[in-house]
Amino acid sequence: MKKSAFILLLLLSISAFAFAQDVPKAAQDLSKQDTTNPAALKKLESEPQPNADSKPVALTFAPLADSKKFTLIAYGDTRFSDPKETAATNPEVRVALVKQIASEKPSAVLISGDLPWHGGDENDWNQYEVETKPWRDAGIHVYPALGNHELNGGDEKGINFWWAHFPELKGSRWYSVRIGNCLVLSLDSNSKLGDGSPQTDWIKTQLSAAPKDIDFVLFTMHHPAYTDSFPTPAGGHSARKQEQDFAAMLEKIQPTVRARFLVVAGHVNNYERFEHNGVVYLTSGGGGAKPYPIDRSADALYKYEKVNYHYIRLSVDGRTLSAHMFRWEDDGKAGKFVARDSFTLNASSK
Repeated sequence: MKKSAFILLLLLSISAFAFAQDVPKAAQDLSKQDTTNPAALKKLESEPQPNADSKPVALTFAPLADSKKFTLIAYGDTRFSDPKETAATNPEVRVALVKQIASEKPSAVLISGDLPWHGGDENDWNQYEVETKPWRDAGIHVYPALGNHELNGGDEKGINFWWAHFPELKGSRWYSVRIGNCLVLSLDSNSKLGDGSPQTDWIKTQLSAAPKDIDFVLFTMHHPAYTDSFPTPAGGHSARKQEQDFAAMLEKIQPTVRARFLVVAGHVNNYERFEHNGVVYLTSGGGGAKPYPIDRSADALYKYEKVNYHYIRLSVDGRTLSAHMFRWEDDGKAGKFVARDSFTLNASSK
């Protein structure tokens, strides 16, 4: 190679490196969820962000006169965006899900993250507002957990858009909501969840101080503690150590309390159900995002192999919680929702 060409190549490399350092990490990782390099994806997702400042809020919502009988909906990974975007998300399914959820007339919708496709793009947030108008018309409360896509395009920009659309959460990245006899802890799995972290200390305080009439504690978060998914060219994510450690903590606490624990995560664009040491874990990432294939293990309590666009209906009646997963099925003529999974949790009377 000639000396002049070598110098030019060196200068270009230095410039590219300098540019990369100036780009926020979240922007650099903008498409990491669809990377075709599994090794790179695993490396990117193995390191949660340092704990961000958060001033958790505690909200109380009594949905009905009988506050122990009501319905909640849980799902996630919608990736609201321009309807012309059909590679990363399915706008037809998104609209069908929103309409069907509105028809259920739930007291609240719990979102397990990745509400927008690009959290730093105001247009995606505006599309969320357009498509979810039926929820607002029906007076349905929406309680979201932070996903990684909320922070795509810059952490500060994304979190400020999140707070702008959910102003009651401003200043908080994790928070609690009381809905009847359920305590909902909405977590930020982008931040650290290990022992001694501010978020985990707050979770322990919430659990130890939970009122005696709480029958169910619902944890909503983005990254799953259990999944049969793993990074492939077709998409997928493995469970990370911090969520696995978090699950171990819950499984240690569960036998010591009366309330039943239910964890609803997303990130993996499919549906999964597991139960370990009395704690039920759901992956509910079928809100419209590009589906990920799953080779289901013996531990999986749901075995259906096909694409699972879906939502989960949680019906609470006293000390009984009945869950049904409704899957979108399209025979090419007219789509419909079909119940494909169900289970029941019972809280102890003691």
